[in-house]
Amino acid sequence: MITVTDLTKVYRQGKREVRALDGVSLTVPEGSIHGIIGHSGAGKSTLVRCLTLLDRPTSGRVEINGVDLTQARSDALRTARRRIGLVFQQANLFDSRTIADNVGYPLELIGVDKAKRAERVQELLGLVGLPDSGDAYPAQLSGGMRQRVGIARALASDPDVLLFDEPTSALDPKTTNEILDLILSLKHLGNLAVLVITHEMHVVKRICDSVSLLDAGRIVESGPLVDVVNTLDGRLAEALLGIPAHNPVDEVGGTLVDVLSSGSKAATPVVAHTSRIVGSELNIVAGSVEHLAGATFSHLRISVPDGTDPQDVIDELRRQGADAKVTDPRDLLEEQA
Repeated sequence: MITVTDLTKVYRQGKREVRALDGVSLTVPEGSIHGIIGHSGAGKSTLVRCLTLLDRPTSGRVEINGVDLTQARSDALRTARRRIGLVFQQANLFDSRTIADNVGYPLELIGVDKAKRAERVQELLGLVGLPDSGDAYPAQLSGGMRQRVGIARALASDPDVLLFDEPTSALDPKTTNEILDLILSLKHLGNLAVLVITHEMHVVKRICDSVSLLDAGRIVESGPLVDVVNTLDGRLAEALLGIPAHNPVDEVGGTLVDVLSSGSKAATPVVAHTSRIVGSELNIVAGSVEHLAGATFSHLRISVPDGTDPQDVIDELRRQGADAKVTDPRDLLEEQA
């Protein structure tokens, strides 16, 4: 388990202070995958460096299975860092070393003998789907294969936590899905807690159990995936369940209303039922269906014609178990600009 408590990092630029992290707290239990998302400049890179103590936090704690890395010094800190396996955006392999030597490098550093090292390396290469690549060099492998090697190397020291920093942003869609499937399989390996730093919504949708939104150094939304998307008011819900772009100016009059249904309700024709009850034709103008963390979510945008009270429609949709709210077309145009 990884536990981060009130983590703060302040950089000083002359007389000016830059608060890159501002009281970040989160917990990632073993056997789970937690995603951290945020735009460029949100503090994701600083968080990675502070979690691994490559950059010491100004205040706060980073604990791995109850051991506070921020209090560790020298040899104790090096030992504690081995509990975190780190996979970078680029695999950062040693070009002059074979794949086997790259994977075995962490074991070499801690003095594991050659025979045991070779056995562990072969085991790890088999785990990531590269059992016959030990004698190759990084330049001979594709980007996805190099990333698999990076994952194998991160696992070499038998860590408690795996930390991925933008693991798929340099990969094509097919290779991305292959790497995500591999990451998904790792959470069941031993008692690993997996933390993924990303700006890609596809990554969160595909593999994460829970997610946090980092903005200007603060976590502004956080929780299990099925909880954070089960409302129309959250930024995470909008990002993960967004409706494809359309021009609301071209819609046929009326008032736009967004409708969110989940679970068994997502397969229920709530809009058609509501249309009959309020006695008005409600047109679906856009929508999307997502399957996240084992649950189905339906996000629809409907047009309520003039002469029908939108609040009556919203009240009826809510009676049927959906969430609903009026959407301002001007906000949609700003989002799509």
